[in-house]
Amino acid sequence: MDKCNPKAPDLNQQTEILIELLSIERERLKTAVKIEKERNIVFPETTIIIRDIQKLTEAVYGGEEAQAEQKKLLPSEIMRKRHER
Repeated sequence: MDKCNPKAPDLNQQTEILIELLSIERERLKTAVKIEKERNIVFPETTIIIRDIQKLTEAVYGGEEAQAEQKKLLPSEIMRKRHER
């Protein structure tokens, strides 16, 4: 099994590539959250995925849209919503 890459994506790439990476990271986040719910455990790697999404969103969209997206993805928010269910 591959280990989680501790380095954030290179943000000096073409926008199309960053958008593709952002899409991949969002799918990874969905999968990670699903597995966490099923196993009732929190993986530290999920935080790395969230960090990468935040950085990619900022690089692609910048400004207010990135900030709004980041607020949705804060680990504390994810955990709070998870416990509310």
